[in-house]
Amino acid sequence: MNELVSIIIPCYNAEKWIGECIDSALSQTYSPIEVIVIDDGSTDASLSIIEKYGNKIRWASYPNGGPSAARNRGFQISKGNYIQFIDADDYISPVKVKDQIEFLKVSGKDIVYGDWCYQYHNVDNTIQHSDYKTHQPDEDMVYYILSANKILHGSCLYRREVIEKILGFDESLRIAEDYDFLLRLAFSGAKFGYLEGCNYFYRIYSPITASHGQGIKHPNSVKFVLDKTSFYLAQKNFLTGKYRHLLACKYFLVAKSYLMIGSFKQSNTCYEISNNFSETLRFRSEGSSKFEKAYNLFGWKVTSLLMYALQFIPNRMNNLATKLKWFG
Repeated sequence: MNELVSIIIPCYNAEKWIGECIDSALSQTYSPIEVIVIDDGSTDASLSIIEKYGNKIRWASYPNGGPSAARNRGFQISKGNYIQFIDADDYISPVKVKDQIEFLKVSGKDIVYGDWCYQYHNVDNTIQHSDYKTHQPDEDMVYYILSANKILHGSCLYRREVIEKILGFDESLRIAEDYDFLLRLAFSGAKFGYLEGCNYFYRIYSPITASHGQGIKHPNSVKFVLDKTSFYLAQKNFLTGKYRHLLACKYFLVAKSYLMIGSFKQSNTCYEISNNFSETLRFRSEGSSKFEKAYNLFGWKVTSLLMYALQFIPNRMNNLATKLKWFG
């Protein structure tokens, strides 16, 4: 007899997509499955759409607590030995669970991850797909996840016990929570395996699509994950060589993100951390953007001032001109 798979869908204001997401879960060629939808305090018609599925699914509604809390609530009421997460604006192929559970049983792995692709919904109502995101297996999963950050949590199928071991998602995080989740799974010793084939479709339909690119706008969350990761690496005596260089790169990018939103104190702090991890105590960027080129040429202070001059002074001048015009 096959083992039960729980498919958990957190939903917040996804009325346009939630029906197709649930349908993709119910259309799995594997059985038995249970589909659990957690409405995370939606203010649109999402809940009424969810309710129409009746006893085909299990659902619950809570005040908004963020994606981590919603996924954890779904996990707490789930009964499956295997767990699949789907974000409410995404969907999965009909064979995803069947193919991946067979892989887990044969390989003895704890987590299987697969390919996935972006589905772009343009303003002219056309749809485009990106190239499939293919990732080969890597022995050092902590380094792979930390460096590439290309395993999508929804592309995975998990054995229940590995999620229980790390106590699920960190509910203090609303951004980069999946990054943190996968890193903690890797640190816990969970065995990852790769199965070729695109089975997860990630929608991009507006500049504010759920988690797309939000780490750049919310560097506090990314820094929090990096701080936790640095601590874990230090505890395991891994803070040498490639990990120090990688963390130097990551903290430098967070410093840049802080600059972009005008948080200069936090930016300087992250830049100092980046230098401390760098072997030369002065991080040199390998990036090719104008910012990285300016930094390598002029240094951090001058580049920070240039960004301030180009990005924030014109805005302040425009605001001042508007106020003067109003008084005039």
